[in-house]
Amino acid sequence: MVAAKKNKKKSFLLTLLKLAVGIAALVLLFVWVDWREALATIVTANPVWLVLGGFIILLVWSLDALRLHWMTPIDGLPYRTHLALALQSAFIMQFGFGVFSGDGYRVAGYALKSGKVFKPTAHLVASRIIGFSSVAIMAVAISLWVIFLGEAEFLDTGKSIIRSVVIALVIGAVIILVIRFALRGRKLTRWLEEARVAMKTITVRIWVLSFVMVILRGASFACILYGLDIHMQFYVPLLANVSATLTALLPVLGGIGVKEGAYVGITSLFGLAPTIGLSAAILMRFVVLLATSCGLLLSLGLNTEKHETKAS
Repeated sequence: MVAAKKNKKKSFLLTLLKLAVGIAALVLLFVWVDWREALATIVTANPVWLVLGGFIILLVWSLDALRLHWMTPIDGLPYRTHLALALQSAFIMQFGFGVFSGDGYRVAGYALKSGKVFKPTAHLVASRIIGFSSVAIMAVAISLWVIFLGEAEFLDTGKSIIRSVVIALVIGAVIILVIRFALRGRKLTRWLEEARVAMKTITVRIWVLSFVMVILRGASFACILYGLDIHMQFYVPLLANVSATLTALLPVLGGIGVKEGAYVGITSLFGLAPTIGLSAAILMRFVVLLATSCGLLLSLGLNTEKHETKAS
């Protein structure tokens, strides 16, 4: 009983800390830009482009479900089950609970459908690894391309992005090698065996699908910019989106404040006024929230019952 109370108090304090970080980021944005002008710009947005951006967000989550379906986290479950859980977890993530809470919801959903826990957990972790790896690789590729184009204002930021990603990838690779060496020749426990099998499901088509998802996220932000009659090279919204996506790793509820800061920071490097960048960031947040809300309603209408078919 005492331990449960301590854990509950610890979780509550951690939630407050995450919220405080997000609010602090928003305060910094408030000081940096003119919010009145930003809100005035928002009302001028073309709704057609916003709707298109929302559809692209739903498409990304549909592909996220397809990625797990291809990786077969639960044998025999149809794609619509993966889709329903993906859309529902997206809603949880965006409304202030974070990526890991969303994944926890999906694991619980898979457990209710099949009674399995280790397998979906392992595959979700593998899916996250490939997802963030593809985002990081794309960030490096875009940064190199922009530096090659001679964008002087982006040079320092680009070098910082490349350096950070390379360090993170090297550390990750070393950790994996150390774990493999330590476990070599040993009989693996159930969860480690599931993790090993899950990593083997990361095939070429999973990599391709993951990169397509990254590009589509960039396209969704490009739609927001078009809606504000802002026309920039596609690498700008793509780079802004991958930067914002990487902030999901930070301990902030739903990326509040830091995601907006990423959008504003990157677009301002390419000549977009911070106030306009903030308008686009707020609209992006609104479109994502609206899209995930619609996705939640859609998921409730999906028949997720498993039919009597042979396990794949």
